[in-house]
Amino acid sequence: MNDMLALDFSNTGYIYMFLIWSVAGIIGATFAYKKGRNPFFWGILCLIIPMALFAIGGMRAPGEPVPERFRTDKDENSPQ
Repeated sequence: MNDMLALDFSNTGYIYMFLIWSVAGIIGATFAYKKGRNPFFWGILCLIIPMALFAIGGMRAPGEPVPERFRTDKDENSPQ
């Protein structure tokens, strides 16, 4: 009767979950390193919350100029 609610907690599922979270942590640490952020912090954060990859992926590196499409007239005199 409750066959749809039966969850299969097999070792294979845990291995896949570990691999996906590990890859997310490694990618997060790599993005953070390339953008001049703390790779340890971002690696752990992406390991716990893989959605944090979108946050670190969207950040600019320190000193990186603002893309043209996001600039306003006020930004023309900025040092970046």
